[in-house]
Amino acid sequence: MAHSTALRRFLTTALLGATLASALVAVPQQPGPSGAQGFTWTQRVSDLGSVEVPALESLATHARSGGWFQGPLGTRYRSVPSYTGDPTFEVVISPPYSGNRALPERILIQIPVGFYDQPWSNRAMVVGFHSFSVSEKDIFIHSSLPWECSQRKWLLVAPYGLTDTNFANPRSQASIAAIGQILYSLIPFNYRRVYGVGFSMGGLSALSYAMRHLDPWQLQFAGVVAHTAPLDMRREVQNSPIISQLLLSGWEHFGADYATVPFEYERVSPVRFAPDGLVDSTQAPVINLAHRPVYLHANLADSDTLLVAGMSELASFLTSRGALVQEHLVFDPVAGHSWSTLPVGSALDFVAQYQLPALEPPLVEVFSDRATRWPHVDVIEQSPEAFARYELELHPAAASITNSFALRATHEMERVLFNLEFLGLDPNQALECLHSSADSTADILVFSGYATSPKTVTVNGQPADHWSFEASLQELTVRPSADGQPTVVLITP
Repeated sequence: MAHSTALRRFLTTALLGATLASALVAVPQQPGPSGAQGFTWTQRVSDLGSVEVPALESLATHARSGGWFQGPLGTRYRSVPSYTGDPTFEVVISPPYSGNRALPERILIQIPVGFYDQPWSNRAMVVGFHSFSVSEKDIFIHSSLPWECSQRKWLLVAPYGLTDTNFANPRSQASIAAIGQILYSLIPFNYRRVYGVGFSMGGLSALSYAMRHLDPWQLQFAGVVAHTAPLDMRREVQNSPIISQLLLSGWEHFGADYATVPFEYERVSPVRFAPDGLVDSTQAPVINLAHRPVYLHANLADSDTLLVAGMSELASFLTSRGALVQEHLVFDPVAGHSWSTLPVGSALDFVAQYQLPALEPPLVEVFSDRATRWPHVDVIEQSPEAFARYELELHPAAASITNSFALRATHEMERVLFNLEFLGLDPNQALECLHSSADSTADILVFSGYATSPKTVTVNGQPADHWSFEASLQELTVRPSADGQPTVVLITP
């Protein structure tokens, strides 16, 4: 992720100025009365629904009123009373910087004292996701994340998600990605150590964002903590009252009802459960997280038994696929469905053992819900109404040369691009690609990194019928077969 030194210095200076101002005010250690004008830690109806961009106070009254500062990149922010003694800020981001053309986003940020004094490698960040029908204050009021992050000197960010009932819809996730870009441009955190934590609807948000955002140029999660989350939006909608279904069909959620746009709901669902309650492996994009640590927690005394059973089945499924999973279960009839049953410290200790790897694993299985960059490939075209799937293995044993990879079991794919440099492959040597499709359809393969047209391109030892070279893009395009049957593509420079 590229960042701007000038912008970072700008906001750092502004935050330090706001910190000095807030230091003059007594800092409550527990929820209390309003601090800065108009702000209170009490959950209010005005916190919910769409975010409003606040008006700016004049400079003459700003220090006395506790009003808003104008920041860069469409931001307005103010200092608010802290839970831990660490500088804490409320930030509103205007469109389009919010990642949405119409809706602003709002976040809370806790910057631990001494954050800038520690090495960059230690500057981890937690993104805390709130539960249903409450605001981002939920993270501070009901979880111990503020104290755990403060003790570790980690940055804590609590996004609103455009609306309080977002259910991880694609628009809310686009906003999280946009905010991640802004934060990284302005605050020098370690982007390889960002962890998503969420409860209930927030657990869905943490898992769904992590599995749908594997582009190294965007905010990624190095680990996820999910507490009793809904995992299958199809099942969630089917079990919801009509009023909830109408809410989710609004333009600020999924845009229409499930019957009209089913994939909008399914694309954010970590899994689809079969009628017997087991995970349908053909509809399980959570497998994208097979190489990321996932901490799954539930209270066996939770009244929502369907969510509890789903979390346990998810743990079993991921474990069976060799994923890095830690399941934690408690029995607490008093706490019920609440943040308090989650041992936040232990959960953070688990995910903190890991950071984003410098290179993707040599063998990945990926569900793609849209054309974007995924592990090892750029999906250029795919079905707009279904998951595309693929397996990619570098240097497979079945290849005849080392400079090789396999693209297998593709489904609903149309055109994919391989950046040979990113794959660690050499376009100046013979390159072998083993290809096969699971749906008996043709895939268009684009190889990026060829300065000149190759000498020969063969498919199963015969001259390829369908290939072309675009010198201006340094791209070689090959269609190995018309029906996706297993082929061996050999490119000789």
